[in-house]
Amino acid sequence: MEEIKLYHKVWAMLPVLLVLLALTIVFIIPLSQGKGSLVWNWSLLLFSGSAFLFFLFLILRERLLHKPPLIITEDKVIDNNVGRIKEYHFTDIHHFDLIVYPGLYVSRAVIRIHYMPCVETKKMSEAKGMDRIYRKMNVAMMNAQDSIQVTNLTMKPKQLCDLLNERLKKKR
Repeated sequence: MEEIKLYHKVWAMLPVLLVLLALTIVFIIPLSQGKGSLVWNWSLLLFSGSAFLFFLFLILRERLLHKPPLIITEDKVIDNNVGRIKEYHFTDIHHFDLIVYPGLYVSRAVIRIHYMPCVETKKMSEAKGMDRIYRKMNVAMMNAQDSIQVTNLTMKPKQLCDLLNERLKKKR
């Protein structure tokens, strides 16, 4: 089986980039004319400008450096988000299921990871500090310890969940 690399859709991130760029330009105008509170104008400019640069960095990092946020190999799933890399091995997982949280403009799709009972207990007991709080919160909110964010990827969430479950069956 080949390795599958999933990237974010650029067109889905483009409206966010354009809005942040427009806000940055709008916040530069009062600064150049000397109107309004200097502290307030600078804080708005820094917020919108840094958010714009952050989203631009995410897009360029994925595309130019070929670092996809999700990689599916023969025996594991690699969730490569900014700041953390998590590996989910198919041997530890019982099944995957998709949950979609409706939103005002965009729905958020998440694939829940249900571990084997012995692995689930082991992961909870080995978790320390914030990771333990994160896992308990996920169990309370989603009935699963881990999840993968799959909104705006190059594969549809339902197809991705089916693919993961198919690979899981082949691994057993």
